[in-house]
Amino acid sequence: MEYPTEKEREKIEKSFEIIGKKVPQFEKIPKAVGCPECNHTGYKGRIGIYEFFLVDEEMEIFILKQPSIEEMRKKAIEKGMIPMYQDGILKVLEGITTIEEVERVAESPFYF
Repeated sequence: MEYPTEKEREKIEKSFEIIGKKVPQFEKIPKAVGCPECNHTGYKGRIGIYEFFLVDEEMEIFILKQPSIEEMRKKAIEKGMIPMYQDGILKVLEGITTIEEVERVAESPFYF
């Protein structure tokens, strides 16, 4: 675990801002460090990051109005969906993975 760079801290804070949640307290985040057991990648095994949303009646009616993808995504987040990138950032703060790995597998909602 290492102290995050200013850029990493900003990514974490903006990720929570997008979903309207408060950033949990954190000091350090994981950094990939290789060893013979992980073939010098810093990673071993797999963990999923997910984006899941249950469509209720209100959302079904909203979808029937044929909103844009951006409008649908915004509505889903308002109703509690955690986007894939943000789920990955939550796992970074839990010490499970790194920001680099999240950005490798999930599209960032912002660009630096």
